[in-house]
Amino acid sequence: MGTRILDNDAAVLQSLLEVGVSLSASTNREEVLHVVLREARKLTGAEAGSLYTAERGQLCFVACQNDRMDLSVISAKLVGKTMAISTDSLAGYVATTGQALNLPDTYSLPPGTPFHINRDFDSGTGYRTESALALPLMCPDGSCVGVLELLNHLDAEGRIGPFPDPRQASIRSLVSMAAVTIHNYLLQEELKKAHLETILRLSVAAEFRDDDTGEHVRRISRSSGIIARAMGQDADFVELIEWASPMHDIGKIGIPDAILLKPGPLTDAERRVVETHTTIGADILGEPHNELIAMAREVAMAHHEKWNGQGYPGGLKGTEICLSGRIVGLADVLDALVSKRCYKEAFPQSKALRIIAQEKGEHFDPDVVDAFFRVLDEVMAPYDALAAQADAR
Repeated sequence: MGTRILDNDAAVLQSLLEVGVSLSASTNREEVLHVVLREARKLTGAEAGSLYTAERGQLCFVACQNDRMDLSVISAKLVGKTMAISTDSLAGYVATTGQALNLPDTYSLPPGTPFHINRDFDSGTGYRTESALALPLMCPDGSCVGVLELLNHLDAEGRIGPFPDPRQASIRSLVSMAAVTIHNYLLQEELKKAHLETILRLSVAAEFRDDDTGEHVRRISRSSGIIARAMGQDADFVELIEWASPMHDIGKIGIPDAILLKPGPLTDAERRVVETHTTIGADILGEPHNELIAMAREVAMAHHEKWNGQGYPGGLKGTEICLSGRIVGLADVLDALVSKRCYKEAFPQSKALRIIAQEKGEHFDPDVVDAFFRVLDEVMAPYDALAAQADAR
């Protein structure tokens, strides 16, 4: 895209209107963040830029763009990273003081400059950050919700030079619009986290009714999301399965404690009772009225189906089983194997992983198993931490 600064009132007005329409029409959070950054660059003639959100005393790196280089690898490493809000860094200084900073030459800062410029990006990529404009995203109540860092202003001939005065009305208007957008984005994130916490707590009530259950459903949620992402599923699917998977055993609320908490092998009759938790869960979740409940219902029904058709309740085989059920099924078995339960001791991780590998193409979808082992270290991190805690006791 071109980064020539808009230089007349009509073009500025049109750009701001387009930003407003784009932001109001988009429901994808990542897309909204990139719209904010892209339009800020367009308005100021920036070749590159980054966007941070301010959350709980930290700046979170949420988006970066650069017209001169491929940022796919760098984005994967940087997006989601956080740093403390302090005056040590350019973005931190702007967030702390609420003052915009226009740096014509980042390699020649005035003596006594209270922050430093991190040169790791330049040295690691060969990209030279010469000029910078850092803008605080301030809400009407005076709180800072983020920072826009715009890099290397290009003039009409494509030469790098200083940025325009950030006090220009067009830049102030865009910054105000961006601040409101980021503020709403953060509020939505907090609301979603509250909803997820509610789902987790309700799922806890339905599960084993012991002290570990809360962590059990959190681990299932985390593992399912990691595996789904490793399989190439998009962000919407990953988020849905993270939210839906904690409800996989919600039907256990209908299973008597005498059976569910029995410290030993179940009889055939008791096992048949336990197996009804899949259909009970589907009945509890009822007729789906949104994507989340729809996936939660299919996961509740399908997470005990097996790739070879020997599972329950439907004896489904292969891709007859929904993908979400296949993923959560593996995550659930993993957690059951390596965790202590009322009826068994925890298996060593090596044994659990060997069982999963042996069940590839039998219990588990081969593609799900392959994805799991590609991200094994990430999935197993919380289990490694639990093992370390147990060894320390």
